[in-house]
Amino acid sequence: MDTIIVGIDFSKSSLTAMNLSIDVAARTNADLYIVWVETVEREYDEAEKQLQNYVQKAKEKLKDSEVEYRIMPKGKIYSQLNHAIKELDADLLIIGTHGNSGFDEKFAGANTFKTITEAHCPVLTIREDFNIEKDLEVLIMPIDFTKDTRQKVPWTIEFVKMFPNAVIHVLGIYSSTSKSIRDIVNKYVLSVENLLDSKGLKYVTNFVEAENTTLSTIEYATEKNADLIVIMSEQEKTLTNIFLGPYAQQMINHSHIPVLTCSVRQLYNESR
Repeated sequence: MDTIIVGIDFSKSSLTAMNLSIDVAARTNADLYIVWVETVEREYDEAEKQLQNYVQKAKEKLKDSEVEYRIMPKGKIYSQLNHAIKELDADLLIIGTHGNSGFDEKFAGANTFKTITEAHCPVLTIREDFNIEKDLEVLIMPIDFTKDTRQKVPWTIEFVKMFPNAVIHVLGIYSSTSKSIRDIVNKYVLSVENLLDSKGLKYVTNFVEAENTTLSTIEYATEKNADLIVIMSEQEKTLTNIFLGPYAQQMINHSHIPVLTCSVRQLYNESR
């Protein structure tokens, strides 16, 4: 990982994201860019002064990395962040999220979800109340029957490399009683286990019956006191998804645990 962007809007959750980005950059020797999208709600000069202060504080901990700020022009936040990702050739975007703040789950967290779907790199979302002082010890990797479900494995491994004591929880998701579907899940889980064995990484495997993949994953992660959930934005589609919205949007709305979201488009983008 060479370049990390953290999106800042000066909210508490975005400052938590910035502190996390400094920690990740320190562990990977990556360069860090603090990016603010200009808005009418905040004076430009005031924002720039705060960004300069953030850069100075980050440089105290990232002495071997480049730390800069960028101010993107007014526009749709998710589009401007994606412009920054392309310009800086970023490997990871970290942003804060407020989760579901309204009664209509399908439309809650729309900006965060659009940022994730637009981004040309994986996106790590975190809430302001998560304890970032705690090392990553438990990482959840759900595996369902979709053909691209294993594409999250390389990024899972990247994060485990930062925390040598971390244990990956390979979570097989049974969303159907169909033998053929369950066989596919078993096959995918076995292939993931073989890869982790070949890398000498610590992991455990469990399976859950899931009417809703999102809620079952969060329930398992909460039970295990997890520190990170790694998902694909295009996950298995079930009847529940039709009513509650896309998988990644459900996850960022409901999870109090940080979520790393990857997409097949990011992984195979020829421009990167």
